Amino acid sequence: MSDYILIVGQGRSGTNWLLDLLDLSPDTHCRNEPNELENSPLAQFPSPTVRYPLDDSFPSEWDQAVASVSLSMGDRDRIGTRRKSHIYEPVRRLGGGLILGKRRVRQFLSPVFPWLGQPEWFVPWWFAHPDALKQALTVLKINMAPAWADWVLRNRPTVLVIHIVRHPGGFLNSMSRRYWADQDITVVKQNNRERLRQIINYEPEWAERFGDIDAMSVEESELWYWRYASETIHTTGEGRANYVQLVYEDLVANPIEVAKHVYDKCHLSWTKDIEAEIAKSASSSTAIATAWYKKLEPEQIELVERILDSSPLSQWWE
Repeated sequence: MSDYILIVGQGRSGTNWLLDLLDLSPDTHCRNEPNELENSPLAQFPSPTVRYPLDDSFPSEWDQAVASVSLSMGDRDRIGTRRKSHIYEPVRRLGGGLILGKRRVRQFLSPVFPWLGQPEWFVPWWFAHPDALKQALTVLKINMAPAWADWVLRNRPTVLVIHIVRHPGGFLNSMSRRYWADQDITVVKQNNRERLRQIINYEPEWAERFGDIDAMSVEESELWYWRYASETIHTTGEGRANYVQLVYEDLVANPIEVAKHVYDKCHLSWTKDIEAEIAKSASSSTAIATAWYKKLEPEQIELVERILDSSPLSQWWE
């Protein structure tokens, strides 16, 4: 069994769905973006969005951080929604997961149990068996993390990195209609451009590909980062035994087949109940996966095709 599983990809690209599919196994302990929780050990590292030089202390600090989050839960996790080998089933059925999964309830209990007032906390002894939790396969989903994915692929061969990539057209359509709707686009554009400048600082060869960063629209800057992150992870992972590359559209088209492949790579048991749950979760995904070509504007489609055509990733959707 792998030491732990790392799910990586862009937001709006199927990482949540993939985490949910692995959460169906009773033998997994799934963590959703613990690096986004302010008190998590993973949040203490520099942002993983750009590949940067790592200190000599990083390996031991990384291992310690992962060991900590593997025994913890947090605000972003699905808590007690599935039967688990390490969770006491009577406690789960009596609402233990609801207690830990509701921030207001935890805040109410925090005067007695101060640790419940934190965004991330160690799994309490009354909810899960400590030894069984240590035996569970930890699954960490971390978005926009080419720096960490690159390092783990190179330096932790017993850790499986599952990299899911969505067609940039589908990615852009979801970003524009779901994520950007609640954002200040001016701020998003500024942040995107700064992120591309950081990439050039560490990897100057990307400067010629990017061109004039200051002239980029928010769509173009987002798509260039999609290409940088996706190519960086895939280039490092290709040919390595601990790398699994998935195309979101393939998962949508053949959810059972692809999910079985993932379960096999993770050495997780496959059951008819898991298969039925996966089939149910995929029932509405096909229309979503193909909607972008009809919903994007012609100039947006041209932009997607221009950035994708010069990338080695383009062959994934031929």
